[in-house]
Amino acid sequence: MPQPRRLVRLSGSNAFSTIQLKEGAPVPKDVQVLRVGNFKHPRYGTFEITRQVLAEMKKNFDDRVRGIDTAFDYFHDSDKEASAWVEKLELREGGDQLWAVVDWTPAAEKKLAERELRYFSPDFAFKWTDPESGVEHDNVLFGGGLTNRPFVKEMSAIVADEKQTGETDMTELEKAQKALKESEAKVIKLTEDKASVEQQLAAAPAPSKVSELEAQIAKLQQELAAAKQSEQAALSEKAKSEEAAKLAEKTSQFNVLLSEGKACAAQKDAFLKGDMTEFIKLAQPTNAKGSGSSENKETAVDADKASKIIKLAEEKQKADPRLDRGNAISIAKKEIEAAEKK
Repeated sequence: MPQPRRLVRLSGSNAFSTIQLKEGAPVPKDVQVLRVGNFKHPRYGTFEITRQVLAEMKKNFDDRVRGIDTAFDYFHDSDKEASAWVEKLELREGGDQLWAVVDWTPAAEKKLAERELRYFSPDFAFKWTDPESGVEHDNVLFGGGLTNRPFVKEMSAIVADEKQTGETDMTELEKAQKALKESEAKVIKLTEDKASVEQQLAAAPAPSKVSELEAQIAKLQQELAAAKQSEQAALSEKAKSEEAAKLAEKTSQFNVLLSEGKACAAQKDAFLKGDMTEFIKLAQPTNAKGSGSSENKETAVDADKASKIIKLAEEKQKADPRLDRGNAISIAKKEIEAAEKK
């Protein structure tokens, strides 16, 4: 699989051991760091986490290849204060999950106890070179940040929700998928029950049994009609949730471009609609003189240039599947503009 070389950031203290959750349980020291799976990140593209990747992360931690203690932070601000220090890493669920046993700082333990933060998101690199020895290591965990919007879903929250409903950590899409699955199962069962009763009726039962079987069929037909309506409603809700999930993913991709200075606010609607020609036309030039400069105005890019940029971006995505569309366009635009200046 492709091996990104950049740092991948996938959006307990003894002194404070008396801090309790509202249910009275202490803040857990165990944190799920990562799990196996295939992922498509808006910034890092497509990549896979395997059991081997997790095992090598643990080995590199145990061998202290980075030469420093591993810290967790807040929101991936790794240069700022720590939220916890990792005491050890463990492989669980047959090697499918990587967990950390940590020593929380007092501030982090308090935030977790009050549920200001609930999730963890890891920072790691598939390839890391020791700056002193020059030795390259595969799959190195750098740490990670406490967050409320982790990239990797279906991971255990550090602290549970107060309601303890069993569906706390499910996204709206996951809930819709579950409801649809239950509705489909009900329709299948009712259909089978109805067929079974119809077979009994076709077998020429005793006259006293006929009316009873016919009543059962009539009741099953009503229940089946109602179940099919529920199934259609669940299907519609799933479609809405999928659309919302796609919009959220596109919004996340745009926010990455915005935070890196590769897009401006005026381009958001075009990006969300997938209108890349309009997205490029709304691009703003880099403002080297500050936000008050008259140079910081929207400029139009002619249609021919926009077409060239999109074509080059598509070529770059084919050459590097890890590259998402937004970054591909940004790189292509810079290359074409640089060529025009020569």
